[in-house]
Amino acid sequence: MSLQRRLTIFFMVIVIIPLTVAGFVVQRIVGREISKRTELSLPGALSSVVTTFEQRTEMLDERLNSTFDSDDPPPLAGASGELDEYLQDGLMTDEVLDFVYYVSSDGSIRGSAENTPSFLKGVERPSPQEIASSGGTGHAYVTASVPVTGTGSLVGGFWLDDEILLGADQKGVGLSIVVDGRVIASTLPLDWPKKLGVEFPGTFRADIGDGVIARARELGNGVSVMASIPATRASSASSSVLKSILVLLVLALIGTAALAILLARLITRPLDEVSLAAQAVSEGRFDQRIPVRSRDEVGRLAVAFNDMTDRLASTIGELQSSRSMLQRAVRRVGETLRSTHEMPQLLESLLNTAADAVGAGAAILWMFTPTREELYPAMARGAVLSQLGRVKVGEGVVGVAAERGTNVVLPSLGGGPIPSRNEPRSPTLIAVPLYSHERIMAVLVTYKQAAERPFHDEDVETLAFLAEQGGVAVENVLLHEEAQRLSLTDGLTGVYNRRYLQMQARQVLATAVRFKRPFSILMMDLDHFKHVNDTFGHSRGDAILIEFSKRVSGTLREVDTFARYGGEEFVCLLSETAVDGAMITAAKILEAVRSGPFGERGDPPVTLTVSIGIATFPVHGETFRSLIESADRALYGAKTEGRDRARTSGDPLQSLQPAT
Repeated sequence: MSLQRRLTIFFMVIVIIPLTVAGFVVQRIVGREISKRTELSLPGALSSVVTTFEQRTEMLDERLNSTFDSDDPPPLAGASGELDEYLQDGLMTDEVLDFVYYVSSDGSIRGSAENTPSFLKGVERPSPQEIASSGGTGHAYVTASVPVTGTGSLVGGFWLDDEILLGADQKGVGLSIVVDGRVIASTLPLDWPKKLGVEFPGTFRADIGDGVIARARELGNGVSVMASIPATRASSASSSVLKSILVLLVLALIGTAALAILLARLITRPLDEVSLAAQAVSEGRFDQRIPVRSRDEVGRLAVAFNDMTDRLASTIGELQSSRSMLQRAVRRVGETLRSTHEMPQLLESLLNTAADAVGAGAAILWMFTPTREELYPAMARGAVLSQLGRVKVGEGVVGVAAERGTNVVLPSLGGGPIPSRNEPRSPTLIAVPLYSHERIMAVLVTYKQAAERPFHDEDVETLAFLAEQGGVAVENVLLHEEAQRLSLTDGLTGVYNRRYLQMQARQVLATAVRFKRPFSILMMDLDHFKHVNDTFGHSRGDAILIEFSKRVSGTLREVDTFARYGGEEFVCLLSETAVDGAMITAAKILEAVRSGPFGERGDPPVTLTVSIGIATFPVHGETFRSLIESADRALYGAKTEGRDRARTSGDPLQSLQPAT
């Protein structure tokens, strides 16, 4: 017999039979018990109301004596309105009194203040004159009187309304104030006082109508308080069902406990063994085995668990071996990255290692444009560069990673950024920024298709490690390049020399050809500079060249390249600048040179001008050499036309004339 059948038989015998027997027993007991307990709640409610009534009655004289404050005497000789206001102020601060009247010696009411009573609809409110002349408990109120300085008396009291009843309403008991057999205040629904409106039998038990149980106590002068409750509530179906369910639940729990004891050997022991073994596996101990003691469901579970641990141990071993090999490979690549000084080779090695390390189908290295406003795909593996485009900083996955300097992983629980139209539309990717000198210099992105295994946290850590090592390697290359740059600057002016200009021009030209972006070259020559050397000497001429370099550098952008081409000739390489932009820059240089004479304080002033030739890719040439030749021809044209001006190659109309 299977374990499932044995459990079914045990539950039927131990749980169902006791519940059936208990149902018949509970049906008789519960009804009688509820009726008894219901009647016991009525005397307590009555006692609470009577206590409240007696406490307020005993406090009346004390409250009335304190109404007229000795420090603030009442305006007895003033107008009646002043006395009413005085009494109302005293009444507002009192929690016992509901009304206060000042009655003169002739029996007339000169001042009054009262709160509105909460009587049932149709109950008339007693008049002040009736209350003042009653001298005690009336049909709807309780009063007391104290004399006032021989001129009259102060009459005050409280209403016999809902306020006395509300504080004592307990567990569904209805409370009512009855005066001469008539209900004047009640906590019951509005239709119940009508049912209770009969001759009241005093302080004894009363069954009022069918289905109502009541108790009453007399308060005096024909006033009584009654507590009532519907008899149907005692035998309501909901209470009976509730108590029956509670009893059945207790019996069911007892039966379940007994069943658990009987089944402990059959279920608890095997489950404990499975639980302990599973916990050990979660801690990395895959040598766990569960004894197979039977051929039922528990036995088959033990066999399946043992097979699972065997396969899991084998798989984990293979993964650990692969991970160790990968870590060693990454370390070797990291050492290679730190040792090389060739930037393209370094970045290519970083890209290939990243793709292999995380099993990515494609990887792209995105780098900043000179203005750092966009990123372009510099290198790719598994992707075609011509199918990609530039991405603005802050847009798409690459732009967000570049702007925030954080890793971006897709898919993400929060949704994540959406790739721009110039990025691969891959649903699975990891983007990590590469830092150099605490500044982001590129973004490395690895991609997978939807059918491939998604990236895990270990993949993100691996790429972050590679990015960190790549950043160190880039810093080493940049330091090496900085040393080379220092060797490629002009020793006199501090600007770049001709060799560096040629190196930079190759990079700018390659970018311009790939993305079809223009750039311009300005060739400059100081006018009549030989006369300066002949007149003031070469030392003064060198100082003027240094000052000229500073003035020109102040007009250029950070991404532009300014180099000394030879003698008094200089060249500006303007990235991503068309003819119009080059003309504007040339105008700024002309103005900077004309702005004032050259020389420091104490030196004879020297006024100079400069002539500028402009050439733009691809309008005036498609190679650096052809552009230099076009700019040189334009410079010659500017000299021929009178100097102190800028001119483009092959178009005499495109020139800047001297300011007049």
